[in-house]
Amino acid sequence: MSKEAESLLVLLQDSDPVTQEKVRVRLEELGWNAVSYGLQNLERVIPLPTRRQVRRRLREMSSVCAVNEVQALLGEGDSFFVPDGMYSLTRILLPELSPKEFHDCYMAPAGDLVCELRDTMTAVEKVEMLNYIVFDRYGFQLSEDGMDGYEADILIPDVMAVRKAGVVGISSVYFLLAGYAGLPVYPVFPREPGYYVAWFENGRTLFSMDMGRKGRIADPVPRRSWLDTDFMGTDRTVLYLYATALRRFGRKPLTPLQASLLDRAADSLHL
Repeated sequence: MSKEAESLLVLLQDSDPVTQEKVRVRLEELGWNAVSYGLQNLERVIPLPTRRQVRRRLREMSSVCAVNEVQALLGEGDSFFVPDGMYSLTRILLPELSPKEFHDCYMAPAGDLVCELRDTMTAVEKVEMLNYIVFDRYGFQLSEDGMDGYEADILIPDVMAVRKAGVVGISSVYFLLAGYAGLPVYPVFPREPGYYVAWFENGRTLFSMDMGRKGRIADPVPRRSWLDTDFMGTDRTVLYLYATALRRFGRKPLTPLQASLLDRAADSLHL
């Protein structure tokens, strides 16, 4: 791939719109690996006068490829590796973020959680361990206005760095770590605006968790209050919550392309 990727990188300097469209289509077919090659070799291959323009085009292609990755995950069904989907959504706004960089930002708490979990634990005990890892060992906490509907930090790497966010940012970390460890913890969307965090088993919620109180275990969410959709208790719901949060609270100002791609992702994930 490196030879073709380098040729495409050179062609990104071309001002001809027909050439640009052909390059765009091919990069979209090749995906992140080709875009990543271009970003890594930009300074070696591209002269300074056109480097900024080529970087912008590569970043745009990375964001487009990221949405394609989300749609490919959905094509596999409603069960997939949640961190992969959250990485792709994050890359819409952080187009130079590599899979390794994203993985590294959450690996410490995720690894600790997996090491502490036991097959003999009950569902409650597993959630208590998840709560301990998130809120006690790693000290994630709600920001002062965390329950007011505003999210200063919503991108996973940003929340991981500061360990403080609004309720949606904290929930996103919670779902990411649960997904990594294979715990069936998902958002439940009721008929009115908002969402609950709950443990799912056999198509129902065993109990919910209060993110405003360090994941304190609470009553289950009655099915009669859910949205009328078959997607509750699936990985898709986590990505939908994260995509809509990025659209509303992601680093401002979003470019028109980023806004459009997040809309496209949310539409694909719609419940």
